[in-house]
Amino acid sequence: MYALVDEGDCQCVHAFLASLDRAARRKVDVLFDLFGTMGGIHNTEKFKKLEGSAGIFEFKSFQVRLLCFMHGDGVVVVRGVYKKKDKHDKTDIAYAERCRRQFLEKVN
Repeated sequence: MYALVDEGDCQCVHAFLASLDRAARRKVDVLFDLFGTMGGIHNTEKFKKLEGSAGIFEFKSFQVRLLCFMHGDGVVVVRGVYKKKDKHDKTDIAYAERCRRQFLEKVN
């Protein structure tokens, strides 16, 4: 299960997902299906919490990263990026954390 944030300052990831080539998109869809079917992904090569972040996780498929956070039984995807360095760009993590705060303020 997953949701996409598309309101306020947090832009949706629809455009990012649409920009992926067919093979990359299929790999991401498999990760989403695994998460929904299994209730999570236990392989940290495919899904993990970002160190030093405030509750931000990432789906990983080669250089494609989808930043997200947990909410209830699902996950809210807020940012799609290509990671080409060893570490994430701090602005991407800050963006995801801001989206998480905005989302939680809205639903609470």
